[in-house]
Amino acid sequence: MAMNNSSLKPINHLIRDGSIDWSYTKKWINHNPTDTPTSDKLRKIHAEKIKKSTFNYTTGDILRRNYPKLYPPGQILCTNCDQYEDTNAHVGLCPSHRSNILTVLNGYKQKLLNLIKEKNTSSFTFDIDHNINNSNMFKLLPDTLNQALLQQTDTSTPRDDIQIPKTQPWILLLHHLIPTELSDLFYMYFGQQKLRDHLLIQYVADFTTALKISIWSIQARNFKKWEKSLNITSKKKKQYRRHHKRPLKDSSNMTRSTTDNINLRGHYSAYYYNKSLPYFKHLITLDDSASIRWTTCNFLHSGTWESYRDTLSFNNFDYLPDFSFIRSP
Repeated sequence: MAMNNSSLKPINHLIRDGSIDWSYTKKWINHNPTDTPTSDKLRKIHAEKIKKSTFNYTTGDILRRNYPKLYPPGQILCTNCDQYEDTNAHVGLCPSHRSNILTVLNGYKQKLLNLIKEKNTSSFTFDIDHNINNSNMFKLLPDTLNQALLQQTDTSTPRDDIQIPKTQPWILLLHHLIPTELSDLFYMYFGQQKLRDHLLIQYVADFTTALKISIWSIQARNFKKWEKSLNITSKKKKQYRRHHKRPLKDSSNMTRSTTDNINLRGHYSAYYYNKSLPYFKHLITLDDSASIRWTTCNFLHSGTWESYRDTLSFNNFDYLPDFSFIRSP
């Protein structure tokens, strides 16, 4: 996932401080619960995980963006609480889901306690109850959630700058991202990687299913009822592009624009030519150690790695575990 992906703004701060275990998130996203290597069912499972983990699942704001003439103008409010805009980030914060969430958290706290006590491979088990009972992974903090919700009503805060609270890591699991706080518990009590991988993936599978039934399914059901009241159907969505075609751009303007872009490139270096980007080559000093981090990112676009750095401090390795080998000459 690219750090400069605007849809990930709700969790950018969590990405920076290491609250997400990307190794186990990758294993979970790629996990195949079916008996076949490829199938429509598996494709749908992976698509759902990816959309939720990138905050692009079909909530009101996404549908309003994709079908602007099908939905009413302005914000679409959450059909559960009817107070805040219906967005991916709002789902875990919504006051209407808290009773169900608390039930799920309590249930899976006990399941993890039982699992560790039954199958742990650690010689230090005296603190199991203390570590799990004190973990924010299984705590619902209403005041913290309410504080995050205030960002949705604060006119000085951009709508896409809502942040998922760091002290509520279970919200990450709601979006199929594995919290470090959860994986740390498995690392602590399961030393054998094969056993740890198997138990964690199965535990996450059950946990996310419970969250889906208790939250996402209710969210979708109520939204469908609201759509039905406006006579918005799946058929209309499928036929939307046919009935609402975008006007064709003037071909002469397109040709001129393309020619201008080509000419502009000649004025800049072969490596970096876009002065509108925040890191124009003539104004920056590149850190050699940072190039390792940048050139190993799996970007899906073309262009040099320098061209796509966002305003986050990616040259700062202080928050990373141990990159002394990068700094060494």
